[in-house]
Amino acid sequence: MDENKRWDFFIVHASQDASEIANPLSDALNTKGPMSWYADYSLKAGDKIGPLIDFGLARSRFGIVILSKQFLEMRWPQNELNDLAVREVDGKKVILPVWYKVGFRDVYDSSPILADRVAISTEKGLEYVVKRLWDIAKQP
Repeated sequence: MDENKRWDFFIVHASQDASEIANPLSDALNTKGPMSWYADYSLKAGDKIGPLIDFGLARSRFGIVILSKQFLEMRWPQNELNDLAVREVDGKKVILPVWYKVGFRDVYDSSPILADRVAISTEKGLEYVVKRLWDIAKQP
């Protein structure tokens, strides 16, 4: 592992959302400029998942959390979300919620704390989501 490697974004998602939103989002961000840590690019056959996820989380500026019905029902992505939440100290913004086929009530019923954050909705299209995330990445 390259200890100097850094990413702009770490993408947290439910595996069921990979082909529809997580893969296209990661591809679009990497094409535009910001680097995203994403399992399909960062994990190789035979790798131990836990240490590599910890490595990516620790070296990413932001965590894009794709909130979908599948995500809200699963435990595994919630662990990654908790790891990102620990990094939010002294008002530092780390967690960037992206709502995928969910609304306020869906998120609120699962996590009132996440529902209280400004989110980027995929209802406006992938290009809109990428632009909003890219704008955040350009900030110092």
